[in-house]
Amino acid sequence: MSFENSKQRGSPHHFLAQLAGNWKGISKLWLEPEKLADESPLVGTIQLLLEGRFVLYLYQGSIEGEPQHGMFTFGYNTTLEQYEASWVDTFHNNTAIMFCVGKAKDNGFFVLGSYPDPTGGPDWGWCTEVELSGDNLTITAYNISPEGGEAKAVETKLTRIPK
Repeated sequence: MSFENSKQRGSPHHFLAQLAGNWKGISKLWLEPEKLADESPLVGTIQLLLEGRFVLYLYQGSIEGEPQHGMFTFGYNTTLEQYEASWVDTFHNNTAIMFCVGKAKDNGFFVLGSYPDPTGGPDWGWCTEVELSGDNLTITAYNISPEGGEAKAVETKLTRIPK
C-alpha cells in the first residue's frame, strides 16, 4: 500500500490523522493485577509529523503526586503493513526506548513490545491498545508475564479539548 492510499478514508494514516489535537482525562495505574495503585489527571497533545506519516503523543500526569512525562511515537509502515511505535517515559522505561509492532483493530490498533526485568529475569511483554470513538480516546496497556499471563497496567481515558 502506498502512503497516498494509506491516507484515504478508513485507511491507517487517515485514522492517525483523526488523533491530532489536545486531550485531557484520567490515567489509572496497576502495579499488581487487579490492584489499582493510582488514578490521576493527565493532559496530552497529539501532533502529526512528516506530512502525516507519524504521530507524536506527548503527555504529562502524575503517579502518587510525582510529576510524570511521556512520549509515544507511532505510525503505519506501508511496506510491512503494520503499526509501529516507540515509547519512552519517566516512570516505566527508566532510560530505555520500547519498540513495538502490531496490527489494526476495530476503531484503532494495538502494538506489542517488551522490556527487561530489572531483577535480571526474562523479558516481560507489553501490549498497548489505542482506540478512538468520536472525541474519546482510550489507551490501554497490559503487562504480559514471561509465562504469557496478561494484566492491565495502565488505562488512560481522554476527551478531546475543543479548539
